[in-house]
Amino acid sequence: MQITKNNGHLNILACVKWKTPGFEINDLGYMQQADQMLSVIWAGYNVWDPKGIYRRWNINGDIYLVNNFGGDIMAKGIEWNGNMGFRNYWSAWTGGNFDLGGLSSDNLRGGPIMKYPGSINGRAGFSTDYRKKIVLEYFINGNLGFEESHNSMYTELSINFKPTDYLSFSLSPEFSKSQSDLQYVTKTSYNGNDRYIFGSIDRKTLSASLRVSFNLSPDLTLQYWGQPYVASGKYYDYKMISDPLAERQSDRYWTYTPVQTEYDIEANRYYIDEDNSGTSDYSFGNNNFNYQFWLSNLVIRWEYDPGSSVYIVWSQSRNFYNGSGRLDYFNDLGDLFNKDNNIPHNVFLIKFSYRFGLK
Repeated sequence: MQITKNNGHLNILACVKWKTPGFEINDLGYMQQADQMLSVIWAGYNVWDPKGIYRRWNINGDIYLVNNFGGDIMAKGIEWNGNMGFRNYWSAWTGGNFDLGGLSSDNLRGGPIMKYPGSINGRAGFSTDYRKKIVLEYFINGNLGFEESHNSMYTELSINFKPTDYLSFSLSPEFSKSQSDLQYVTKTSYNGNDRYIFGSIDRKTLSASLRVSFNLSPDLTLQYWGQPYVASGKYYDYKMISDPLAERQSDRYWTYTPVQTEYDIEANRYYIDEDNSGTSDYSFGNNNFNYQFWLSNLVIRWEYDPGSSVYIVWSQSRNFYNGSGRLDYFNDLGDLFNKDNNIPHNVFLIKFSYRFGLK
């Protein structure tokens, strides 16, 4: 249900959306969460008359509140965005949000509701004149959690080069890193009570997408896309959730001491002696990871008759894994393309279509 004003420079929206606890549509499409009511008040201001250095600009922001049908406030916060198009056809944008914290029904993967600390997020980017042969676009996003609970950074640079009307190249490297005090590991039991095990984690991801489009003729085109992707995560300071609704983040969990923790390198498992009796009470695996992927597609399309085409496709994928938890990009790529580590998976396809005319 919503009320809007969407004419003129000033636009306003107020809406309420809800998903009842029994609402379930996963036979039709994936739905993350029900039992939710979202209330939003949004306003935006647009200027489209060129003046000074700009051609147009826009700002908008909203206040939101999320609660469940039991009356619990699950989330609340403020969001804002702004963008400007300049007379030289460059553009810039920024935005962010201020999350005031709330409750999560999925942090414990089906367990009790758990409080989470708020955070502040900021993002900014720009792009150069899209009419030029070389176009650059840059974006950066950062997030800082309250109570030193987590932090993250993501950045992307896109370079587009079009030397002629029939040939174009694009390269988009991306890098992200994050640190969190609470990353879900597993659920176990001890003396008939559930134990929700978490760990601190440092994550890093580095990837790059290369795309080439070559129009040999209006009827014959070649397109290529390839992406190396490496992601790593290292766990440490394992802990169990002791009081999920405690007021402070540090009071919601209890970190295992070195005396309580023993690592078996051969089994690649941690054994926990919770009661300090000298005997292991439960265990869980070491989840450190380093995933390496290579994905690529080459597509040749020939329209031999109007509406009738032939597609020739070559798709290749590679993947490799190690449990180091460290990102070493060039060595990781060497492992990925080492024929002794893995064999590439190649798929070749030919698709033929013919258009029958009906008179």
